Amino acid sequence: MYSEKKWEELCQWLLQNQHQLSENEKEYWIKHLSHAHDKMLEVWSEQLELLDEVKEKLLHKAPLSFSKNAVDDVQGISYFHLGVYEKAIEELNHELMIHPHPARIYLYKGFSHLYMNEDSKAKECFLTTVQQTTDALEKHFAFLGLGIESGRTEDMEQAITYFEKAEALQFNPDVVYNLGICYLLLDMPKQALPYFKKVVDSGEGDAEGYYWLGKCYFEIGDRTNGMETWYNAVQEFDSKDLLLTLAVEFEEKELFSCSLYCYERMNELGYEKPAIEHGLAWIYGLMDERGKSKETFTKFLTENPYEINAWISFIWLLIKWDDDMLVSVKDKVQSLGLSHPLLDKICSESTL
Repeated sequence: MYSEKKWEELCQWLLQNQHQLSENEKEYWIKHLSHAHDKMLEVWSEQLELLDEVKEKLLHKAPLSFSKNAVDDVQGISYFHLGVYEKAIEELNHELMIHPHPARIYLYKGFSHLYMNEDSKAKECFLTTVQQTTDALEKHFAFLGLGIESGRTEDMEQAITYFEKAEALQFNPDVVYNLGICYLLLDMPKQALPYFKKVVDSGEGDAEGYYWLGKCYFEIGDRTNGMETWYNAVQEFDSKDLLLTLAVEFEEKELFSCSLYCYERMNELGYEKPAIEHGLAWIYGLMDERGKSKETFTKFLTENPYEINAWISFIWLLIKWDDDMLVSVKDKVQSLGLSHPLLDKICSESTL
């Protein structure tokens, strides 16, 4: 259970001592660091990927539903709804040769290309839709598609321009959310904040919206609203990824009681015990509730004796406390035959 600082220290230590590590140890630590990174960012790492939401809206669901027209029943659109995008493009290309008003066909063709990662072809279709259509919702989705394409090519300023045009035509929480993400990627949390707030205030905000709204508040120095937003998210959503992320975020900000609440909430929701019990033991330790921490670590490690990270966390705390229990814990590690670079390092340093 590492904080960001400890994670960086581990990386630096591995770089400095890489020549002392065996190939198996190097492989272990690469997997370990990759897993830790993925665990922290798995929900939040690709915020511009709105294609699933777009597809859902294109299935004619209220309130974003197209007016009925002659192209709704064409074969290519049916293939699009089935997720067979290559076939959809083939059929839509055929339809374009015979249909007199093809704006909506270009729109579906554009999103099909986007799903196929053919960004330049998608952009061409979306621009054609904007030029040809008189339907405000078709134009809205075309600008949304252009915004996603620009975001995927890391042109955030252009993405913002397209998303703003889409928002002007129709309120769509996906568009507003993406505007916030674009500003965050430009390191402009003050400009991002009102967009996330608009999504949350609309009643359509999900766990991610609450997370980023709270993040923006903290980034601009509004700790009170940041804590309130995240606290509300912990109470309202049952996402394990959100709760784990907020537990770490609160820990980084030394808001240990809030981090503890996240782990308690996960426990209440019945999520897997190892991650929760390790987290609880670690946070108890950071709160200097030594008795609870030692009791929780002891129980957890008795049931999970080969959890290397938990042994590292426990020994680190015992060293910090200069606790007499350190000797017996180190003996237990040795008797289990556990040996990894960081564990060996802190055990050897504790004897100096």
